[in-house]
Amino acid sequence: MADTADRPLPGTEDPTAPELDSALGYALSLAAAWDGSDQLDGALTEDLTLRFADLVSTVEDRFALVAERADLDWGDQVVLGLIALADLAPEHALAVASTDPADRGHASARAMARLLVVRGAAEGETYRCVAADGALRRKGLVRALPAGPEVPLAARAFALTEPTAAFLLAADLHDPTRGGRLRRVGRSDLPVGRAATVEALEDALRTAAVTPLFVHGPDATLLLAEASGGGVTLIRARDLDDAALLRDALAVCVLEHRVLVVEGVEDLEPEQALALPEQLRAYPGTVVLGHTGRELAGLDDLAVRELRVPAPGPDDRRAAWTAGLGEVPGIDEVAQLHRLPVARIADAVQDVLAVVDRSGTLPDAALLARAARNASGARVDETARRTRTDLGWDDLVLPARPMGLLRSVSAFLRHREQVLDDWGFAAGSGRAHGVVAMFTGPSGTGKTLAARVIAAELGLELLRVDLSTLVSKWLGETERNLDRIFTAAEGSSAVLFFDEADAVFGKRAGVQDARDRYANLEVAYLLQRIEAHDGPVLLATNLRGNIDEAFLRRLDAVIEFPEPDEAGRRRLWEVLIPPSAPRHDDIDLDFLAARFELTGGGIRNAALAAAVMAAEAGGAIRMEHLVRGVAIEYAKLGRLVLVADFERFHETVRER
Repeated sequence: MADTADRPLPGTEDPTAPELDSALGYALSLAAAWDGSDQLDGALTEDLTLRFADLVSTVEDRFALVAERADLDWGDQVVLGLIALADLAPEHALAVASTDPADRGHASARAMARLLVVRGAAEGETYRCVAADGALRRKGLVRALPAGPEVPLAARAFALTEPTAAFLLAADLHDPTRGGRLRRVGRSDLPVGRAATVEALEDALRTAAVTPLFVHGPDATLLLAEASGGGVTLIRARDLDDAALLRDALAVCVLEHRVLVVEGVEDLEPEQALALPEQLRAYPGTVVLGHTGRELAGLDDLAVRELRVPAPGPDDRRAAWTAGLGEVPGIDEVAQLHRLPVARIADAVQDVLAVVDRSGTLPDAALLARAARNASGARVDETARRTRTDLGWDDLVLPARPMGLLRSVSAFLRHREQVLDDWGFAAGSGRAHGVVAMFTGPSGTGKTLAARVIAAELGLELLRVDLSTLVSKWLGETERNLDRIFTAAEGSSAVLFFDEADAVFGKRAGVQDARDRYANLEVAYLLQRIEAHDGPVLLATNLRGNIDEAFLRRLDAVIEFPEPDEAGRRRLWEVLIPPSAPRHDDIDLDFLAARFELTGGGIRNAALAAAVMAAEAGGAIRMEHLVRGVAIEYAKLGRLVLVADFERFHETVRER
């Protein structure tokens, strides 16, 4: 032993020798030629060589690929070959197999070391190769079988990890038993565009082992997959503590030439977040994926390079749609209005193709628009709800000024990229491409209806959020609630509609205590998120006087919704009693409009109550039903039922 202690593993002087074309072939030649043990006789070594020949012919090239992709030195290759021999042909691996029944014949460190020492290698080389910080274990290629802490390294047994064994056998590396906790994303079938960003990511990935990379923005995963050349493997940040799962993720990245990406940093508990910087240091080259950039706050102890992925422009979106469907009528308008990331365009394309396959018809503009709306559906929870958008401008009854302003908001959203980008108006603004408008006015004057009409005119989804439900007394909870809303809306074309805006943007007399200071931080954060959001944001309040003027100055538009005048009320009564509803000849809309000062919401409620009464009576809607409906609405509002208002119908109302 003494005269061989410092000798290198055989083959390192001339690794291109024919008998050493691969480390696996070398390991087999060692096992087959080994005559230093009574466990192998001549007949068995001959049988081993013959029966393993087919396996070798399919494995050797893949073994060489493993060595290349994992950048293994010659010693690591030899040891990996011996472990592979024990795992892939255990009945012929007596030379290196552990004698411990608990290890089921896997390769033993001591057995491998003794075998290689006979061939002239230093015993310590084997132990170096299977050490925890050695390349084989650090890169997830082999695993140490469970053993007690008192078991020395030399006595431990080692096996291939599942991804390594699957790769050597040309099997699928995906293990469904992982329950989806590891996700693999390859290069997109559609063009992702943003060539400059892809180039910047390629450059950043080359140095990620030195400076960790933090990437966020729409299609960040797809652009990372494009820049890496082989794709990415995603693991949740909370799963980094799962040694077996992380080992498999590392192996998949090495074997498939992927980049390891950590997502879900925002879901970490505080104590988990504290451990994240050290975990990232342990695995150089790992990329952190975020949504907004706020996740960087958890990486204060780590020098990180941040790279934001911009949303695809109209040309990028059109190229993606066209690549998936070819030239289809309406494709330009859909690409312009629906500011979808490429990942969701891919979903929409599959939706269109499925409909075409079922129906046998050619795709048209309506089908594209419907698929885009389906694909843009934001992932929302109980804090937001989708609202129907099946209305038009004729359903709104407003004076000329607010109606004109609403049409201007709609027109801006329809043409914003042409004006801001193509015509250069975005230069130097520092703002996102969204629009922020506030609707003010009494309840029932049409603020929510206007939001529905704008979304419908643009063919977009409307997400309605009651801001008062998001405000929490707990420190940081309001921001987390808002984060969920904006994260859900990012990457979709939804119109965000925040009701009860004065719950957050109300005036404050001054900073009296910590709660007041924190409330100001909530306002600042919401303003920051709104201004950074690329989509339309509409806010509504019944009390403009309660809104801080400093906030109002930062809005793109403030639109007043007044209570309707007599002519407006006459129009509302006409519109809110549907044409299909049976009307009696005694209905006097002029009287209703002149006598009862109700908002559109109040008129709708009164008309609906009248319709229920008529249906119960088994006839058409009559005037007495309508005035009774008005009386019900007056009671809700706490208003008196006066003879001066109801005139000849006063007794009818009093009877009820």
